Amino acid sequence: MLRLMIVDDEQIIREALSSMIDYTSLGYKVIATAKNGMEAYDRIRDDYPDVVITDIKMPVMSGLDLAKVCRERYGENCPYFIILTSYEDFQMARDALSYQVSDYLVKLELTPEVLKNAIDRVLTQISRS
Repeated sequence: MLRLMIVDDEQIIREALSSMIDYTSLGYKVIATAKNGMEAYDRIRDDYPDVVITDIKMPVMSGLDLAKVCRERYGENCPYFIILTSYEDFQMARDALSYQVSDYLVKLELTPEVLKNAIDRVLTQISRS
């Protein structure tokens, strides 16, 4: 079972993401949630998730900064990141790619099928490495 963390500054979004799809049937277990990037970073150091689904803009530390710090600290052992955003901002997407983020999803377009497909793509990336 792969270990999954969900990070968003809005509790309702964390709860919705936690129950949007059946992660267990896809080979994942939700092990933690966090309300900002700093809290998530602390949990990553303690809980070692394989995959992190995170909002891009949050107080204290953004999802992009979280991905960057984890990539710098853990290198190839960094969790896989799926970034969620409310903004279709090309520069943010480019930045996400530079931190080797696995996927970049727009919240307004997020459906269970879109999320499942992103999760499946990460699983494919993991199996290739």
